[in-house]
Amino acid sequence: MGQSLAIRTVDCAAALLVELRQRLVQTAVIDFKLAAPNPVIFAQNLRSRFPQTALFMCGDADPRIAAMVVAAGARGVLRAPAAGGDALLVAFTQAFQFACRAAAEAKDALPRQRPGRNGSLLSNRELEVLWAMCEGLTNAEIGQRLHVSEDTVKTHAKRMYNKLGARDRAQAVARAFRSGLVA
Repeated sequence: MGQSLAIRTVDCAAALLVELRQRLVQTAVIDFKLAAPNPVIFAQNLRSRFPQTALFMCGDADPRIAAMVVAAGARGVLRAPAAGGDALLVAFTQAFQFACRAAAEAKDALPRQRPGRNGSLLSNRELEVLWAMCEGLTNAEIGQRLHVSEDTVKTHAKRMYNKLGARDRAQAVARAFRSGLVA
C-alpha cells in the first residue's frame, strides 16, 4: 500500500507511553499483564490520551474483563493461554493483520461503543446493568442484584441508552450482542 510498517516492542507501561508520545502509533497490541493491575482503567486512559491508536489487548483474561476492556475502548481482545508463548505470538500477528486490514477498509470505522454526549464510554455500573438486561432481568431484579434502588437502575439505563444510541432496552441489548459487548 505504499506505507512502510514498523513494529516495535516495549516491556513496561512507561516505555509504551514514551513510544505513544514520540510517534503516531496506529495499532497497539498490549498484553493484559502490562495493563495490570486494572486493564479496564488502563484501556480507558490509553484511549482518552491516544484516540488515534487502535488498541488490542491479548493474553489470558476472564471473558467479563475482556468485555469490559472492549467497552472501555479497545478494538478487540485476543485470548491466549497464559503458558502459551507460541499462541501469544500468533495472537499478536493476527491482531496486527486484522488491524491493518480494518484500517485499509475504513479509516473512520465506528467504534464498538459510541461515546455519550460528553464523550465518555459506558461506566462499569452501566455495563453491569446492560449485562443484567441481557439476562432478561427486570429493573427491580437488577436493583436487587446490584444493591441499588430501581430508580438508580433506571438512571444508569438512561445514560447507557444515550451512550449506545439506543431508544430502549431491546435496542440496547441488540446493540450489545451485535457489537460484542456481551456474548
